[in-house]
Amino acid sequence: MSPGPFEKKIPPEYDLQAQQDRKILILIDCPRSSEVDFDVKKKLVTAFELYFRSQMDIEPENLVVNPSGLGQALSRDPVKMAQELGAGYVLLVQVDQYGLAPLNSARYFSGEMISRAVLMDADLNMTVWPSEPGGKIVHIGVDLEIKGRNVALTRLVSGTTHCVLRYLYPCEKLKYKSSDEVYTLQEAFEMETY
Repeated sequence: MSPGPFEKKIPPEYDLQAQQDRKILILIDCPRSSEVDFDVKKKLVTAFELYFRSQMDIEPENLVVNPSGLGQALSRDPVKMAQELGAGYVLLVQVDQYGLAPLNSARYFSGEMISRAVLMDADLNMTVWPSEPGGKIVHIGVDLEIKGRNVALTRLVSGTTHCVLRYLYPCEKLKYKSSDEVYTLQEAFEMETY
């Protein structure tokens, strides 16, 4: 008997979930050039940690999340940093562009977040995901959020987290796409319909 639509899973591009025996260092970088708000980095760190634990079933002791001294750490080699911390992998997520602004009202907001992510194997000292150079680009956009800034920011952060991590474990087909994901015209033409 074949699985129904609620049971089908999309195979990962790299199955990080299957690597439960190795720790994962999660580094979130929000350079000044991205113009992120003061609370974005903390919310991203929390979202990635929660997603790893709840959606991917990664044990909390296998996560090393933004260790102290991160400001200096990002100028260092992330692979060497992972090795020093006993992590076998480094997930590096960098916010390249960010904007969140009110729309003619203090309660209505729109915004976007463009990020890139790479997963490196610290033992092999190489990038294992994605295959394209420069990292996996994730573009999340909120056209209109009527429940205020916090809800709009939560949508940007959770959409970014999901759209990065869905490639690293067998994600349920019906949960694969994000309603806030922004597609290029070419991607829209190539998309599989459900």
